[in-house]
Amino acid sequence: MMAQSNMLPVADVLSQDELRKKLYQTFKDRGILDTLKTQLRNQLIHELMHPVLSGELQPRSISVEGSSLLIGASNSLVADHLQRCGYEYSLSVFFPESGLAKEKVFTMQDLLQLIKINPTSSLYKSLVSGSDKENQKAIKSVT
Repeated sequence: MMAQSNMLPVADVLSQDELRKKLYQTFKDRGILDTLKTQLRNQLIHELMHPVLSGELQPRSISVEGSSLLIGASNSLVADHLQRCGYEYSLSVFFPESGLAKEKVFTMQDLLQLIKINPTSSLYKSLVSGSDKENQKAIKSVT
């Protein structure tokens, strides 16, 4: 009789799936899930960088001449893509990780000028008008 009183009634036993969902929700509610994701992301980055840190591989470097412009333009393209696709979380991680300030993102006009696209060309006008339409959609969705 004593052994039976320590056992849970059959109705209180959770299935594997129910237990998994309950644990997930508990971790999420307590903020543990975000902490675990951050730790996993940091560990992944560390593991990916390990060959570089140990000297097994040498990172490719961009020549110092013009590198800040090239990096700024590349980062601006990535930021523009993330913004257009609505990847707000990725964008919030990308800005601090890349060192790119929101106010220093190159505009479409800046990038087109950098690659020497003629402002009177139909390609330039098409890209700029497409960019303006996207910006208007983003502004309308925020307001």
